[in-house]
Amino acid sequence: MPHQNTSAALSLHHSGSEIVTIEGAGSSTLPRRGSGQGLDRVLQLTELLAELVHPDHAIDRLAYRKALEARAPNTVKALASDLACYAAFCRTEIGVGLPASESRVVAYLEHLEGLGRKPATVSRRLASLAMVHALLGVGSPTLASVVRDAMRGLRRRMGVRQRQAGALRFGPGIDAALALDGAEAARADGRADRARRKAFTLTALLAACDTDPPGLRDAALLSLGYDTGLRVSELLRVEVAHIAPSEAENSAGTLFVPISKTDQHGEGALAWISPDTMRRVAAWLEVTDIRTGPIFRRVAVRRTKARAATRPVRVEALAPNARLTRERMYGRSAVPAKATYAIGDVALTPAAVRSILKRTALRAADLGLVDLYGSALDDAIARLSTHSLRVGLTQDLFANGEDAGPIAQALRWNSTATALRYGRELAPESNATARMLKNVRQ
Repeated sequence: MPHQNTSAALSLHHSGSEIVTIEGAGSSTLPRRGSGQGLDRVLQLTELLAELVHPDHAIDRLAYRKALEARAPNTVKALASDLACYAAFCRTEIGVGLPASESRVVAYLEHLEGLGRKPATVSRRLASLAMVHALLGVGSPTLASVVRDAMRGLRRRMGVRQRQAGALRFGPGIDAALALDGAEAARADGRADRARRKAFTLTALLAACDTDPPGLRDAALLSLGYDTGLRVSELLRVEVAHIAPSEAENSAGTLFVPISKTDQHGEGALAWISPDTMRRVAAWLEVTDIRTGPIFRRVAVRRTKARAATRPVRVEALAPNARLTRERMYGRSAVPAKATYAIGDVALTPAAVRSILKRTALRAADLGLVDLYGSALDDAIARLSTHSLRVGLTQDLFANGEDAGPIAQALRWNSTATALRYGRELAPESNATARMLKNVRQ
């Protein structure tokens, strides 16, 4: 991506009465967070397998480590979590954990239902058990009719509806831009504005972002995440070299997505970027002097308060037992407030993106950009997740009249099922029936 900044890594400028210092990427070391490198999921999985497997199926640790390393990191993470849950259950039962018998799997399902786990979670844990049995080279008991019947009974008792991430749709203006005439545009804009006030939107969150480095980063992240519909892992892998101006439109751009959930072999894909997003990304890169590597990084902030000037004190005015200091003799100059922003050299984490979303949403509410208060505000913020931008873009595409096929292609799904599920909770006034009848049945 073109970059105009030729300044040194350390830049200084004044912001009102505050002196702001921005330490460019790589020019300082940010303090560590957490306890280091974290848990090695592959090692954890290998050890759990060794604990659960019957001696007749003793495993070759090296071979299983290599087999697990061939899988996507998120798959390994889910598999480790699910197998740890199964291992905890097995520690309370008599007998060998793996290979599992049909009766043991049915007992495990009853255990999960007793814990209140949702059908989607239980299904994933069954799929993980099936994958483990495949790694061991034995038949999976999860395919047995008694296990399938037990799962059907669980779904019937608990229901299968999943709680969907709250959608961050674009907000006011998009319905008006898509309307056919001026009168309809005015009505659409009014409807969109009323809806905006009752829900978080991308427009509200962008308006809540500050103009300091963290605010510029957050705005660029939110804007790019919406335009491209990237999953959070894909968004955090975006590097400077992946963004380029579009050949067709000088002010727009394209993003190269090197790898995704549905493209584990790295064939790559391209996504369109709006001119507004290109400007926001350029502003973030310019102020932080990021030229290569990941775009969205941690920012550490150090602040010092302003200190007022003091006049020197005449010696004869001091109390007899007063301490004579240099400051009292010669006074002290005023010191302005200072803020130093240190830019990290590695990408943000998904947890950091989740925090950015919720923090920005709360600020939007504090600024009066949405009409949400009390428990309604708490519920709306709780529903926001790293998937909210992807859900919002999908719903806006459905509201624009796009079919599930082109939407699945644009958001890089292998089938239309997920796109249809995301569009299921589209506001009734935006669905196909409303679009057809709104001008007919007055």
